[in-house]
Amino acid sequence: MNTIPETQNEPKQLQRLAAQRHLYSTAKRLLGMEVLLGAPIAIAWAVAATGIPRVSGYAAFWGVLVSLSDVLWLNPWQKRLRERAAQIQEAFDCDILQLPWSDIKVGNRPDPELIKEQADKFQKGSSRVSPLHNWYPPIVGELPIQVARVVCQRSNCWWDSKQRRRYAAWVIAGLVFTVVTILGVGLVGGLTIEKFLLAVVVPMAPAIILAIRQCTEQIEAATRIDKLKDHAERLWFGAFSDAADQELLARSRAIQDEIFENRKRSPLVFDWIFRRLRSSYEKQMNHGAVEYAQEAKRKLRLI
Repeated sequence: MNTIPETQNEPKQLQRLAAQRHLYSTAKRLLGMEVLLGAPIAIAWAVAATGIPRVSGYAAFWGVLVSLSDVLWLNPWQKRLRERAAQIQEAFDCDILQLPWSDIKVGNRPDPELIKEQADKFQKGSSRVSPLHNWYPPIVGELPIQVARVVCQRSNCWWDSKQRRRYAAWVIAGLVFTVVTILGVGLVGGLTIEKFLLAVVVPMAPAIILAIRQCTEQIEAATRIDKLKDHAERLWFGAFSDAADQELLARSRAIQDEIFENRKRSPLVFDWIFRRLRSSYEKQMNHGAVEYAQEAKRKLRLI
């Protein structure tokens, strides 16, 4: 019915997936550096300051320094890497789902030299990451392309929303636990409000800001993706109406524009969390794709 199962596993497409995965991984390592500087080290400063008052000034200085590094260096660098990765993923999706490229939304196509460079770097650590074959459930190959692409877009949205909501819940739990622990240490140490603010709150400000930002951005991204999933589901029903193929293509392209925008804007999820969730979520995603594919085949009287 369509060539999605075969095309997505061609060397050119796998190279694109490898490149975007490495760019995302690089951005996640920067996020890890941000977390390390803003959380464990800041917490260590805060704990030390509760017992050694003379280090309070140094602890406060560390908090300010990390906050400035985040705003002026680490966060902008991550955004650039996310955008490049999203553009490469978009090139993959446009080929696989037979969608036109959107210059206005996405900009220029990614340079092949960049894809080659990043894919080669990915291959060096490929033993530590998930395989790239069968990015979309192979069953969609049994459907007409105008239906198959919507099933793939819906699967994209479902997967992304699910992992982001789980990650946000973990961040909230970690933040609450850390704040309560440090507050308890400060109370036991008999710190005054002034000393507690200087010795604990200021050094921990980067960690608290990072956690709050991560949580709110993940939930906001998941909410946007859920709305996209709803649009994809409505378009799926529309694929069985009298709508012309060009109209369905235009609506799929509009959904893809928002998928790209979300990939570019959304906060990162660490690879170790992705690997932990991948197995169970992939089974659920494939099950959902099978259900939609079987229903589509019934509607199209293919079974």
